[in-house]
Amino acid sequence: MEFDVEEVTAYLHQHIPVTRAMQFSVLPVTDGSLKLSAKLVPNLNHQETAFGGSIASLGILAGWTLIHLKLRVDQPNYKIVIQKSEIEFLKPIEADFIAECPLPGEGVWTPFHASLQRKRRGRITLESTVKVNGQIAAVIKGIFVAKLL
Repeated sequence: MEFDVEEVTAYLHQHIPVTRAMQFSVLPVTDGSLKLSAKLVPNLNHQETAFGGSIASLGILAGWTLIHLKLRVDQPNYKIVIQKSEIEFLKPIEADFIAECPLPGEGVWTPFHASLQRKRRGRITLESTVKVNGQIAAVIKGIFVAKLL
């Protein structure tokens, strides 16, 4: 999956304005995962660690962005929403952090894409990890729904 990280970051900042305030950025795909980064300071809570809502947002947005990048190639008009999410916080985050969402295999992507073509709607489950200093700090599982317009 190839894309311009600055262009996609600008897209997110324009269409999901809170991503600019939270200083979320898109990183290049490595190790088969889409990655987003966040700065700690704009996402601090009263304990001087990352706010849980920011952590959840970054993990959900990693899945949303992955779907967006896969669909924009051959589906010009669509909407993507999160239907359900679950998060497990494993450790406090005290530095800048990164969310990683592995690219779905054909066994996951093909049925989703086929449903989009057949029903103009598809559902896909993705799991992201949020890491700090290379260690997993949170796991976010999300069910996303895409609809062709």
